[in-house]
Amino acid sequence: MKSSDACAEIKVAVLGEWVPSQLAEVLALQRVEEPETATALIGCSASAQTHDLSREQFDFALSTVAWQWPGWTCEPLWHDTLAVAVAKRSHLLAYREVPRQEVLKQPMICAQSTADDPWRTVLQQLFGGALQEHQQTVATFDVAMTLVSAGYGIALAPATRLAGYAQRGIAVRPLAGAPLVVMAYLLHRCAALTEPQARFVRRARSMS
Repeated sequence: MKSSDACAEIKVAVLGEWVPSQLAEVLALQRVEEPETATALIGCSASAQTHDLSREQFDFALSTVAWQWPGWTCEPLWHDTLAVAVAKRSHLLAYREVPRQEVLKQPMICAQSTADDPWRTVLQQLFGGALQEHQQTVATFDVAMTLVSAGYGIALAPATRLAGYAQRGIAVRPLAGAPLVVMAYLLHRCAALTEPQARFVRRARSMS
């Protein structure tokens, strides 16, 4: 572990359109416990995740995709369970946990922007090709949630990804028998971390 002075700065890149809610908790804890270490967030578009991304600009990256960058470590950081998003007047709200067979009776709306997220692979394993028979694909997660709120179908996603839509006409129920899925990965260089960086990692892991 490298030593570091009190003027250290930690730069965190958030890859893609979604910011995990745990990140705010990590930053708040960082600010309280180590105010002398500045922390900066760098937003990167989805296209920048694989093209023209200068990794010298940041110390850590948070991503919903498990990127394999030479010289970097990618570790699963935060987990979640899969849930069902429905309109607030949906009959599926009668279930404490929505059975898979009930899911397959509904029109399914999915977002192209989440196509590479690992939890989508878990859904395919759970339902096989049956999902595609009921599936309508739209560009973004926001558009998908708008259609769900209007009653055009349901959506499957990790519960924390859906939590922010509760005030937009969306209700959420757990998917029965759903396994844990990885919601966010932490990427950092394989080289030894500085002391402030190592403490930041410990704070991030404590939120899991």
